[in-house]
Amino acid sequence: MPAPHPLDELLARVHSFIKRPPSLVFVFVLVVLLELEESVQKVPTIRLLENAICQKHYQDETLSGPINESMCKTEFIQVRLAHIRGLLSFFDSLPIILLGSSFGSNADRNGRRFAFSLAILGIICAMIWIYFTCHFWDSIPIEAVWAASLFHFIGGGPNFAIAMCLTMASDLSTDATRSINFYRVYSAVLITDLIGPPVTYATLEHSLWLPYLVCGLTLSLTYPVTTAMPETLHKVAKDQDVTPGFESIGIQTYLNFLKDWRVFVGIMTVFLAQFRVNTIEILLPYISVRFGLKLAQAATLLPIMSAVNIIVFLMLLPAIFTYLEKKAGWSINLINIYVVRVSSGLLAFGAAILAAASNLAVIVVALAVYATGFGVRLSILAVLTTYVNSSKQTARLYTLVATTDAIAHTIASPLLQFVWGKALEFGGRWIVLPFLVLMVLLVTPLPLPSLILLGGFHIGIFDVLPLKRPIAVSLRS
Repeated sequence: MPAPHPLDELLARVHSFIKRPPSLVFVFVLVVLLELEESVQKVPTIRLLENAICQKHYQDETLSGPINESMCKTEFIQVRLAHIRGLLSFFDSLPIILLGSSFGSNADRNGRRFAFSLAILGIICAMIWIYFTCHFWDSIPIEAVWAASLFHFIGGGPNFAIAMCLTMASDLSTDATRSINFYRVYSAVLITDLIGPPVTYATLEHSLWLPYLVCGLTLSLTYPVTTAMPETLHKVAKDQDVTPGFESIGIQTYLNFLKDWRVFVGIMTVFLAQFRVNTIEILLPYISVRFGLKLAQAATLLPIMSAVNIIVFLMLLPAIFTYLEKKAGWSINLINIYVVRVSSGLLAFGAAILAAASNLAVIVVALAVYATGFGVRLSILAVLTTYVNSSKQTARLYTLVATTDAIAHTIASPLLQFVWGKALEFGGRWIVLPFLVLMVLLVTPLPLPSLILLGGFHIGIFDVLPLKRPIAVSLRS
């Protein structure tokens, strides 16, 4: 019997892949769609808010022409914009802080797909509210945008949606493959962040409403994907640990989870690392004000971070993991812990360069260094996952991590917006003040992962051994 032609084998594999794609591919697509919306809507939301404040500010003045974006860069308008955005971020974080455990229990009981779909519905409703509030700026107070946060009580909002994606990836992983799968899923975020800024620029140049239309259509596409994909929650996990349908998060739930001090150290690292995300909130207005660029133009610098992250997550980190595990004999947990330490240092160094940058060329270098440190969150999350019973409590673990993210965001966003407002008031060299604050905050996690090594690991580098068994943490209140 003649051997099959290589092309026939390739076509057969492609056909099989299309007919029955791996479940992780569905998760990858969901992350792409979710993060495309998050990437595209950032700048248009700032512009919508800025435009509404700007129109209101100049409505009683006699102007020789239409109000353009350059007229909205005054201190008064930018300080007010920082105030509105800071409190909006604060309110956006409250749903998952207050009901995070309920969302996680729902995902453990009714499946990941249903929980993810609810979160998407809430995001779409919030987005519609923000647009119409800003569109009717002459009859609706701009403060009404804060009510958009109420829609995040439908499912938990974007923080919970991305937590569900990581939960689904974890469901499909073993302890040995979890870190690599996390990096693969995160690569979807990076690829999307390369696409997002050009889409933002092209649509925002056309109008303020077109980017939001693109975001709405993108989120709507997640529903056929969740319908087609298999449920990743294993049957054994569904049958166990049944809890009331709408449990309150309870302070005791969080405290019980943090009784293991290694988990507490990990959560504190997650908390401090979350401040890296809030840099973007300040970076775009900072570049726009300092260098006289439009917000859409400033956003075209963001793909630099995505390009660096693609190299780090798809090539550098997997190569480091393979070498240190197979050649040097390090455990996966130890490798992740050292990735956290190095990443924290790179984040702080990148923030320092941003503070010292005097031109756009230095900004580019700073963004490249800063982006290299983005592995901190996924690595510490992979370590934390080994301390719980993955079949029963993974969704709750990631929900509580998402809750920690939300708490950090609740503090970081108003804090940095306040500091940015003060920097604008002080003027001069003080305009870099937010990045000095970030540098101090981001260097703090540097020593924390070492404490995990003291709680069940030998201190030596090459003889580090994991705990004899993972800790099953009860998350019930």
